[in-house]
Amino acid sequence: MDTSRDQLRAALNVSPDAMFVLDKTGIVIEINDAAAELFGYSADELIGKPGRIFVPEQTVGYHRQNYLNFFARPVRQKLTSAMHLPVRTKSGQELPVEITIGPLTMAGTLYAVCSVRDISAQTKREEQFRTTIDDLDRRLRSSELDFRRTNEHFKLFLKNAPAAIALVDRQLRYLIVSDRLLMDFGLSERDVHGMCMYDIFPNTPERWKEAHRRCLAGETLKADEDSFVRANGVTEWLTWEMHPWRTTDGRIAGIFMASELTTARKTAETALKKSYLELEQRVAERTAELERLKNDATRANTQKSWFVAAASHDLRQPLQASLAYLSVLSRKAGRDDLEELCEKSRQPLKAMSDILDVLLDISDLESGHVKPQMQDFCIGDLLDRVIANAQHQAQEKGLRLSSVPSDLTVHSDPRLLERVVSNFVTNAIRYTDKGLIGIYCEAIGGKVCISVTDTGIGIPADALSLIFEDHVQLANPARDRRKGLGLGLSIAKRIADALGHRISVQSELGAGSSFSIELPQSDAAAIGTAAVPEAAAASTEHPVVLLIDDDLDVAEAMQMLLQSYDFETYMASSRDAALAMLESGLVPGLVLCDYRMPGANGIDVIRQVRQTLETEVPAVIMTGDMGLTSCDLAHCAVLHKPVDVDKFFAVIGKLA
Repeated sequence: MDTSRDQLRAALNVSPDAMFVLDKTGIVIEINDAAAELFGYSADELIGKPGRIFVPEQTVGYHRQNYLNFFARPVRQKLTSAMHLPVRTKSGQELPVEITIGPLTMAGTLYAVCSVRDISAQTKREEQFRTTIDDLDRRLRSSELDFRRTNEHFKLFLKNAPAAIALVDRQLRYLIVSDRLLMDFGLSERDVHGMCMYDIFPNTPERWKEAHRRCLAGETLKADEDSFVRANGVTEWLTWEMHPWRTTDGRIAGIFMASELTTARKTAETALKKSYLELEQRVAERTAELERLKNDATRANTQKSWFVAAASHDLRQPLQASLAYLSVLSRKAGRDDLEELCEKSRQPLKAMSDILDVLLDISDLESGHVKPQMQDFCIGDLLDRVIANAQHQAQEKGLRLSSVPSDLTVHSDPRLLERVVSNFVTNAIRYTDKGLIGIYCEAIGGKVCISVTDTGIGIPADALSLIFEDHVQLANPARDRRKGLGLGLSIAKRIADALGHRISVQSELGAGSSFSIELPQSDAAAIGTAAVPEAAAASTEHPVVLLIDDDLDVAEAMQMLLQSYDFETYMASSRDAALAMLESGLVPGLVLCDYRMPGANGIDVIRQVRQTLETEVPAVIMTGDMGLTSCDLAHCAVLHKPVDVDKFFAVIGKLA
């Protein structure tokens, strides 16, 4: 945008006249040097100010109406120049000017370009001329002064007038010409005195000849803009006026003509218009290029998100099979050394699963697939869950993890907020070797601040601005993946931004850190108390399991795992195979089903199984698709592959 503004100002500075650009509300967005000089302001004093700063009070209404009319019909036009509209300078001086207003479109927005021409000198000359003519006419009519003497004075005045002036008789023969006219057209007095205008200018346009005839008939004519072509083919631009002049008895004796060449100004205006068009074209091209780049980026982001989701699903399948086989091997080994080996084998597989979770989280956040579900809720339950989930990890390091009970209510997405607080707690546990990790809540001025404070290693002051960036791990230069991936805080920052919450950190090197998130407080009275369903009693007998999965490796591994825990398990590779087993008499007490099945999804398959059995058999959806977090079926849980064995049996124990 700065480049466009520089180009616009450069284009405006081509014109010798004062020029400024206004938006639709009348605010000045750019001026040229001539305008700054004319009005006595600097550019910084005018840009961003209303255009009425130039307008005397008595003409504000007139200018406002003309401005409204222009935007209703945005074509180049002159304000009524015959009024010699004044403008006001910074010093309070009022100057007569001619104002031209024209349209300028930049980046699809219409602006008004105003050209202001100071006509103080012209007005003064016209007043002097009219005064002289009136005086001469009065003296000729009221006295018997010597006409020849008066005529000589008149000739002297016209000859030295600063404008191109000529006095011709009825045959259009030059009687008096000003030096300025001779200079403008490269003539000498010998060339024109007594000569007919059409002999000197044989290419006089027919429209001018018609104007001469009308003036000799008594009309006064003028043109604010006109042109003619010189003998050398060069086009000149000018303004002109024609007045009939009369003898003492009232007869029209000829024409008084005054003109001014405006070619330089017209050339500047043309160059300015060309600059406008070029600037507008460059803006349009740049806008189109940016739109194309935006579309390309959107497509690339969509493709990346699809790839990450697909890769995550496909990689989770063999991970699930590997973890299941290791669990079976651990149970069957019967030897401490083999069980230890199985446990060590689980660690890199679990790390790989964590990496997939993080990559998918980042992909969802960057693509905008994560849509916050804002609601009012009590923060206490959320903090209890965070403590429960992280307590085992803290105890393994000998740390005390606790929170101060809170009944504060907040407005946020509970699922996403829990992820942020959990990331803060996980980060605190990772960088704290001894002491305490505490979660605190405080209400301040309509906001609730949740802080996770530790007694860990702390953060250097010069690194506080870096810790929310991807892959930043200040205490892990060797990139030991057992210490995490350096993405937890960056994900927390992304989630907080999506929720519109502010996060911050305070830390003292060697003394610990405190990570905080600030969110709106809500009215506790607006939160209803939801009925808590009673937990179903876990069955003491193992149910018959129908396992439906089209991935043979995963299915065989899960069947072996279930059988190692004495579950009678039947395996089907498709919906049709499962329904055929039911028709042959199989009555399962639990259905385990993959989500992505050939020709159907797992939810539909479970519905059909229940319809066939005519009972609401408990079911578990197992999926590598992290976008599926719940389903609308009763007595049905969703587990994401790879599933932790202890969590898996805890879930089916509650369902069966």
